[in-house]
Amino acid sequence: MNVVPGFGILAVLYVVVMAVLIGLALYVLILAITFLRLRIAELKRTAPPRGGPGRQ
Repeated sequence: MNVVPGFGILAVLYVVVMAVLIGLALYVLILAITFLRLRIAELKRTAPPRGGPGRQ
């Protein structure tokens, strides 16, 4: 009895590689959002006040 899988080793490798790439892309996206939020908060802290000298 010869059982042939529906897809070969290349398809399995393709699925594994795609899963890893999707995981890395999500990881980079989360890191970018986190660091951008931290950077925006830092810029807001160091920015001069909006109603500073010369403004009424």
